[in-house]
Parts: sequence; structure tokens; C-alpha cells
Amino acid sequence: LESFSDGIIAIIITIMVFDIKMNEVPNEHRFWAEFLKLYPKIISYMLSFLTLAIMWVNHHQLFHQIRLIDRKSLWYNIHLLFWMSLVPFGTNLVGANPTLALNISIYSLIFLMNALSFSLLRGYAVRKNLLLEHVKKETQVRILKKNILAVCIYASAAIVGWWSVYISYLLLLIVPIMYFIPEKITSNEISNS
Repeated sequence: LESFSDGIIAIIITIMVFDIKMNEVPNEHRFWAEFLKLYPKIISYMLSFLTLAIMWVNHHQLFHQIRLIDRKSLWYNIHLLFWMSLVPFGTNLVGANPTLALNISIYSLIFLMNALSFSLLRGYAVRKNLLLEHVKKETQVRILKKNILAVCIYASAAIVGWWSVYISYLLLLIVPIMYFIPEKITSNEISNS
């Protein structure tokens, strides 16, 4: 399951970069003018890449703490991968027109669904006792609360974008900052993972 997920996430991250290309082949005099036109696409790619990378790290960490994969956990994981696969679409929308409220709203909703599906996966693992014995349930519940906070921030970004896309972008940056370092686990959990 982890290898399959890693492969899908690697493909998702790779295909996003294909959208960053110059419309015209620039000469020496026009290179920077053409390059600057890519600025919105590069910024949206960087934000999406960072968010997907953090999701991958947390996904990896979660699956190293799970002792048993059942049929439902497979489907929860597929649900997460589905929403992750839509990130390149949202990235392209925002890169094409970063100040359009509809684009930032769709982009935010895609990340909202990613966070929600990750929360469902983690919640299922906790609820059904699929975690290794040494993994503390309290730690997972604390992480789950952080996941729910991310869902709320993404929902806010989707709504606020209709008034200010810049505030939405700020909200979208808050979540990767929250997750930049995965939730700390005890040394016992690390040594047994």
C-alpha cells in the first residue's frame, strides 16, 4: 500500500511541473520578460509541491505506525489519493489566473478535501485499533485535531477568496507551516516504527 501510494504521489508531483513552460521560445533580450510571465505558475507549483510533500511525509509516518491494513483502510487511502490527484488541476487554475476568486476557491476546496480525506483515514485507523501497540492513541487524536483545524482553514480560504484572494493565499500558507515538522512522537515510537 505504501509503495503504491508513494508511486501515485510521485506522479502527481511530477506532472505539476509540466505546466510550467514558456509560451514563446525567448531570445537573450526577451528571456526575463518571458520568465516573469511564469511567476504565478511557479508560485502555485511551489505551494502545491510543498503541501503535497508534507502530506507525503505525514502519510509515510502514519503508515509506519499502522500494524494492519484492512479493506476499508485501502478505500480511505484511495479516497485520499483521488483528492491528491486533483492538486495539479487546482495548481494549473491558480497559475493561469491567480487573482480570480473562483480559481482560488476551487484550489482551496481541493486542499480541503485532501485534509478531510487524510482525517478520515487517520480517524479510521485510530477508531479501529489498526495502530501498532506502542503508538499512543492520544498522540494520534492530537494529530487528528490538527487535521480538523487544517480542514477549517482550507474551508475559510475557499470562502474568503470571494472577498480577498490574498487572504486566501495567506490561509493556504498557514497549513504547510503548521505541518512543516511532522507531529512529534516519543522515542519509543520512533525506535519501534
